Amino acid sequence: MSENEIHNNPKLSAFIEVINQTYLNYDKEVELSEQSARLNDKEYSEINKKLKEELKKKELFQAKIIEAIKQLNEDDNELDEQVGLLDLIKILNREIEIKKEYQLKLNLAKEIAEKANDAKSEFLSIMSHEIRTPLNAIIGLVYIMEKENSLESFHENIEVLKHSAQNLFLLINDILDFNKIEAGKVDIEKIPFDFKELINQIAKSLQVKAAENLNTIQINFDPDFQPNLISDPLRINQIITNLVSNAIKFTKEGTITITVNQISLINDISTFKVEVKDTGIGIDKENFQHIFQKFSQAETKTYRQFGGTGLGLVITKKLLNLLDSDIQFESEIGVGTKFYFTISLPVNKHFDTVVTDDLQEDYKEQNLQGMRVLLVEDNLINIKIAQKIMGQWNVEVDLAENGLVGVEKYKTNYYDLVLMDLSMPVMDGYEATSIIRRDDKLIPIIALTASASFGYLDRALQIGINEYIIKPFNPKELNMKLKKYYHPIL
Repeated sequence: MSENEIHNNPKLSAFIEVINQTYLNYDKEVELSEQSARLNDKEYSEINKKLKEELKKKELFQAKIIEAIKQLNEDDNELDEQVGLLDLIKILNREIEIKKEYQLKLNLAKEIAEKANDAKSEFLSIMSHEIRTPLNAIIGLVYIMEKENSLESFHENIEVLKHSAQNLFLLINDILDFNKIEAGKVDIEKIPFDFKELINQIAKSLQVKAAENLNTIQINFDPDFQPNLISDPLRINQIITNLVSNAIKFTKEGTITITVNQISLINDISTFKVEVKDTGIGIDKENFQHIFQKFSQAETKTYRQFGGTGLGLVITKKLLNLLDSDIQFESEIGVGTKFYFTISLPVNKHFDTVVTDDLQEDYKEQNLQGMRVLLVEDNLINIKIAQKIMGQWNVEVDLAENGLVGVEKYKTNYYDLVLMDLSMPVMDGYEATSIIRRDDKLIPIIALTASASFGYLDRALQIGINEYIIKPFNPKELNMKLKKYYHPIL
């Protein structure tokens, strides 16, 4: 068909125009589609690149979180590789919280340690004062007595000397007892004794001290109380003496009351309550938690006014714990304080009571005429003191300046007993005792020593020492121990 025919036919021309337009539109769509595809590829590439970068950042961040968790997690637990980032962040937060709590505990422990160190420093300062005070009195009075050189001065000053020496002795005993308890070296004995008699002796021995503060001591026993018991009278004496001494110290012109009430008596086990009540200054509630802590007193000003080491109540509490009991107290400022404990002890059905050496305040020293003692000691002052003391009881004393001389004298002479120092030059008391024990298992050997270390004393008993006396010793104690081995000439 010619172009003129098409031109002269309007319908055909319109049809062909539509067809051509369709082709043109198709070409544009193709072109647009290609262009769109090119743009999509570019955008996809850019977006994909950004996603990969973000993914790398995420992986790096996740790796850092995992590393942080591993550093915080002391248990070194394996982490699941599939754990999501949010889960890791939760784990990290949890570990951070744990570490924060741990750090708080460390800080608290540090504060406690610093307070304990301050308390120890304060305690050492107190101890220095407590030791130097009686020493100053002893040294000063010896000088005064030398200068004055009169009988009146001698009698007056000797009482002060005795008081100062006794204070120093009690102080050292407290330190040694505390150390012994802390080391777990205290054994509770099971000895028959009369509890009533023990309380009466304590009150009698502390009456003079109470009178100094214008105090009186009262004792109240339950009529049903069973006094014949089996336990460690020395340690119970120490507990009640500490409580009564404390009450006396903090009370002026008042009353200290010791009360014993029977609670039950079942199957030969006596359960009873002991109270020590005073009308003294009382204890502030803020200081309740401190009084049973080592190296501590209720407050520093209390020490400055009343003195003391702050060990008495600590020792009392620990000793009661060894007896399956515990100390309790009630107190009110300006009204007074009551310490009390409940304890269960076996009843002694045979009534064969024993009063330990340390409890016999009224013990009369015995004449030991004819007793022969070998004193093995290297210190000249200690020799002179021991000779003079034993001379009062008519004991014949032979001297050896060291263990080697002591062994030789033992082999060539007869003795009823050997007093053996443990620490000496040439040959010490341990070796000398071992040599003597090879030949003689029976001769009594008593260690008279300043070595209060538990290891040394245990070793002494193991090699054959019968018993020991710690210097500075009470002459009555020495007399008691010698009397055990004394056989009078008939």
